[in-house]
Amino acid sequence: MSTMTLRGVSAPARYVDQTTRQERTRLHEPETFSKQSAYDALWDVWQPCRETNWDGEEADAIERETFRIAYRLIEALPTGFRPTISAEPDGHLSFEWYKNPRRLLSVSVSPNGTLYWAALVGSEDSRGSCQFFDEFPPTLLQWIGRVYAT
Repeated sequence: MSTMTLRGVSAPARYVDQTTRQERTRLHEPETFSKQSAYDALWDVWQPCRETNWDGEEADAIERETFRIAYRLIEALPTGFRPTISAEPDGHLSFEWYKNPRRLLSVSVSPNGTLYWAALVGSEDSRGSCQFFDEFPPTLLQWIGRVYAT
């Protein structure tokens, strides 16, 4: 059995280490290597929302560029961290990682590549934004780790 070195001591680092170990035990499952279900979910959300008023309440259309950025965000996302994807009335796409009502991260993908996020972990309620440049933002990976930490 090979030894894996823990690279960090924070709760998110321990979570990423634990998740990595669990994912390695599941590598024999073909779907583990695929992000296809996330791409399919993105397509299924985007298709009916490409036109203004898709919700019957004057929602903005989800632009093709927003779809492209969300697609690239999935590409950059490490395996095993699949979000729930939804559309927002302001024309953004939303990615959410949810464990329970007090442990969640929501990321809003804008057409200009800005990611607006809000995290709730226990009593901690944090918000911010960052620009997406084809690498999954480390801050968001830390929050995902905190959402799923035990």
